[in-house]
Amino acid sequence: MSKKRFTLIFMMITFILTTNLSFGASHHYFKTQKFSNGKTANYVLVNFNAKDITLGVGTANNRIYSADSLQNIANSKVKENSKAFSAINGTYFSAYNNIPVPYGTIIDDGKILHIGNYGAVFGVTKDKKIVIDNVNIEITGSINGVENQYYTWGINHPRTEPDAIMIFTPEFSEQTMMPEAKNVVIRNGVVSAITSGNTAIPKDGFVISFNPSMYHLVSRFEAGYKVDYTPEFKSRRENATDADNDIWKDVVYAVGAGPSLILNTAITADGTKEGFTEAKINTQRAQRSFIGFREDGRVIMGTVSNASLTELAQVCKELNLKSAMNLDGGASSGLMYNGIYKTSPGRKINNSLIFFENQK
Repeated sequence: MSKKRFTLIFMMITFILTTNLSFGASHHYFKTQKFSNGKTANYVLVNFNAKDITLGVGTANNRIYSADSLQNIANSKVKENSKAFSAINGTYFSAYNNIPVPYGTIIDDGKILHIGNYGAVFGVTKDKKIVIDNVNIEITGSINGVENQYYTWGINHPRTEPDAIMIFTPEFSEQTMMPEAKNVVIRNGVVSAITSGNTAIPKDGFVISFNPSMYHLVSRFEAGYKVDYTPEFKSRRENATDADNDIWKDVVYAVGAGPSLILNTAITADGTKEGFTEAKINTQRAQRSFIGFREDGRVIMGTVSNASLTELAQVCKELNLKSAMNLDGGASSGLMYNGIYKTSPGRKINNSLIFFENQK
């Protein structure tokens, strides 16, 4: 056997053994890889088809209005007989004014905790289908079973605009933090009180807060009335179908950030088109985080330093991702694997995506 042929066979055997040892047994692995554009990514590949692999969304201290380390957020979501083997930072949040509320969509265990309505959203259904899309969520409310009796701007995000209407759930904080608002307090699906100013959020319900220009709508509610709200999901893509909208009804975990990098194999990476105005997101190079999935359902999430949006999209393309999106970056960018920071965040963060492995 020639030396050249022996070397080739040895390399092939080494590749097969390495692949099996690093991925076959545990359904996931970490890798550092350099790409054709000179960028290097730290990433984790997850076989999301494996039955013992699940996804979760973590919020700091299990609240929307909070910040904590990526490691603490991941650890706080661990359930019995499971391991949080990897986690990555999630959506943008207010990091500089001591009001650490998110900007993007967050869905945890089927409950909408925050609405973004810009950029892209990464979601997973209850039967583990993965979707990335430019999706809007609109909320309309019912009173005594009659639909479209009120609407809201969003969920769990204090607003100062005179015509703002917001819903606050127990996941936000202890109080609503809208001092000028009149509030309808709902407990167990029924109006329990009408209040003014910052109001305690019941653990068994939610609060609808109406700022001054919308006070008149409060008269529609009375103690004992049954009150609920319903989300409607709609893709912003021009060629979206009813199926593209309907899949979001089954999404149980989601984080929205963006811009999208790849949608259905086509490079997108256009922040302006998706509602972003900041150069540090759209055009400048920065520390970045991303998540995406391949045609076979395998998920890849990672970080790339000093990369532009288009350079990040090229990395995702070379990773053979069918769809991918940008996550919060800069000092928020962080990646954990097996309890170790592979990319260390430079600050506390608000939320994250977490992958779990059931322990037998």
